[in-house]
Amino acid sequence: NTRSVSPSETESVIRGARDGFTEDIRTNTSHVRRRIRDPLLRFDQVVVGTKTKTDINIAYIEGIVQEGLVDEVKKRLQGIKIDGILESGYIEEFIEDAPMSPFPTIQTTERPDKVAAAILEGRVAIFVDNTPFVLVVPAVFWEFLQASDDYYARFWYGTFFRIIRFIAFAISLMLPSIYVMLASFHQEMIPTALAFTIGSGREVVPFPVLIEALIMEFSFELMKEAGLRMPKPVGSAVSIVGALVIGQAAVQAGLVGPAMVMVVAITGIASFAIPSFAVSFAIRIMRFPLLIASGTLGLLGFATVFFAIAIHAVSIRSFGVSYFSPVTPFNPSDQKDIFI
Repeated sequence: NTRSVSPSETESVIRGARDGFTEDIRTNTSHVRRRIRDPLLRFDQVVVGTKTKTDINIAYIEGIVQEGLVDEVKKRLQGIKIDGILESGYIEEFIEDAPMSPFPTIQTTERPDKVAAAILEGRVAIFVDNTPFVLVVPAVFWEFLQASDDYYARFWYGTFFRIIRFIAFAISLMLPSIYVMLASFHQEMIPTALAFTIGSGREVVPFPVLIEALIMEFSFELMKEAGLRMPKPVGSAVSIVGALVIGQAAVQAGLVGPAMVMVVAITGIASFAIPSFAVSFAIRIMRFPLLIASGTLGLLGFATVFFAIAIHAVSIRSFGVSYFSPVTPFNPSDQKDIFI
């Protein structure tokens, strides 16, 4: 027996289809076939895993797909030598271009409409049996900040919320580092009234700003992980109530300042606004080196680590496509669907 079709757990939408992929590869391919009835839609089969012999289907539209992409996908899949494939994450790590990078270079989704849209754009979808997560290649950075709602709502709403997500990305990556950098090294850049407010809140705090930030960030990450791993009814209570109670208790105990609690709370909320959990994980990892550099070297440390991240992101590729395409290299005709 297979699980019945249900809405996607990780990519909820206000308007749009409610069906999500299941663990059965036949059901999943039929979802896409129902949406794209073109006779040129192809599903090529590959079997991977010497013991599990897991079915993998490569979906694309002949004539639209980029030349050579399907052959490259097949070559990488056929080069996998492993006993068993239990989830598409195994495949993803074997075939991605930059396995050591925190940035995801392959898109994963549970939504059939998202896969159908990607195939219509000339991409390739990789279906793996026994998992509801389908891989889409090549992937560029911008699509990780796009949601299905952007296309189903009027373009004013879609554009507004997409810009909100770009701002949320910047906040979740940089806000704690900027606060620590300003409070530790560059107090003259903070407006006087705000500086007095922050100073009065930190009067009793025995730690430097960097240690204070690391304590709060680590506590927040701990609560997020606990909320994720615990049973659903308990998990939500732990994450929200725990954050409120611990934040308030930490301020009253004089371990952290109220401003730091606000900064970490806003950062946490901003990270929840990003549609892709893979990019959200990447931000959580990159936030710590940025924070430590800002707290030890000030603006110089922040700028150095930020530009190192930016140079790395611009240099990686996904199946031959530049990760920041079409912004770098700049292609004016392809700018239509990035910000607007």
